[in-house]
Amino acid sequence: MRLSSTVVVLCSVFPMLANAQTPEPSAPAPAAPPAAAEATPAPAAAPGPETAVAAAAPAPAPTPPPIAFGWEALVDAYYLYNFTGKPKTEGPRFRQFDTTANNFALNYAKLGVHADTDWVTFRMDLGAGHTAAIINGASGSSSDPGKTAAPTDTASMYGNDFLVQQAFAEVKPHPIISIDAGRFVTSASAEVIESNKNWLYSRSLLFFGVPLLHTGLRVNIAALGTIATPELLVSLQLVNGWNNDPDINSDKTFGANVTYTPANQGMTAAVTSYIGKEVSGADTSMLFDGVFLKDIGALSVGANVDYYKLGSAWWMGVAGMARYTLNDSFNVAARAEYLYSKNQGYGGQGTSGLLPASEPSAALYEVTGQGAWTVNKHYELRLEIRADLGNKEVFDKGGTPRKNQVTGLLAALAYF
Repeated sequence: MRLSSTVVVLCSVFPMLANAQTPEPSAPAPAAPPAAAEATPAPAAAPGPETAVAAAAPAPAPTPPPIAFGWEALVDAYYLYNFTGKPKTEGPRFRQFDTTANNFALNYAKLGVHADTDWVTFRMDLGAGHTAAIINGASGSSSDPGKTAAPTDTASMYGNDFLVQQAFAEVKPHPIISIDAGRFVTSASAEVIESNKNWLYSRSLLFFGVPLLHTGLRVNIAALGTIATPELLVSLQLVNGWNNDPDINSDKTFGANVTYTPANQGMTAAVTSYIGKEVSGADTSMLFDGVFLKDIGALSVGANVDYYKLGSAWWMGVAGMARYTLNDSFNVAARAEYLYSKNQGYGGQGTSGLLPASEPSAALYEVTGQGAWTVNKHYELRLEIRADLGNKEVFDKGGTPRKNQVTGLLAALAYF
């Protein structure tokens, strides 16, 4: 009886131990059933007050596009001495902005702001000082108050030293296209209005003969690259004319510019043309301008060529310039140019030649040298010596005509 009980117990234990052993390594492990097959879907929550509120909540408002803001500022002051002036306060001839002698002058104080998104750009540059008054004066003489403008507009509206240099709105319907409307600086010349952006302080004879500002429409097309980083940019313009707002007549001026700035080449090449009737009842005026700039290590070189024609009046000129950067604190620059004017063509779009009536044609020459000391890339002192020469007596010394003019200038610039 005892033996029978023992046999029953052993027969029950051995099968249990056999089932608890680990399978042989060669035996494949049984595949686990898919988790999805084991998972049992949770019952849907019964609708309650919280669920109803969540369903009724509006979708979140779309995030507005990011806006990039920027600004720049300039304070520009100078003192000029006219070695050939009489009295010493006699200003030099054929200068664009440095027009006073033996006088401390606030040439230009400017604040520029812009806001930019992927689709829209806003730009405005406001200035004051002698430069502002000179540009406003050019606008006053180029506009026609009381005719195409409102009767209340008069030339005095330009006779002040506060200037809206630029103010335009830009829309970018495509990555390679932008459209500007408003007032913008000219595309012509190797130089610009702001002194700190030029290699030399005084402007060239060529700059004195080209427009400064335009008001109208401008379409920019990036033939290579994008509008944000163009390598080949084509600009088409339809504007009032040169420096005038309101327009001088019912005709408009057409402008075109092509600028090539290949990436990582330190080079700029540009061609600009403005064609239109600038003077009521006169012939069509034509300006052609070419610019080439190139960086060669610490040396930068440039050239500017201009041709202007209005009927039988015309002028042409060429300028070469260079700047050598010694280090972060010092640089030197020089410029030489030649200009020839025929039939009072030089100055004022051919409407009021700058040369004496007795000299319908003349050749002008100019040589300028400059040394500059820079502090922290935001402040400069520039010392400049310039000689202007002519083949005719087109300069003046106290009422006495002469063939030369020599000036010295010290300028202080702070900019951000």
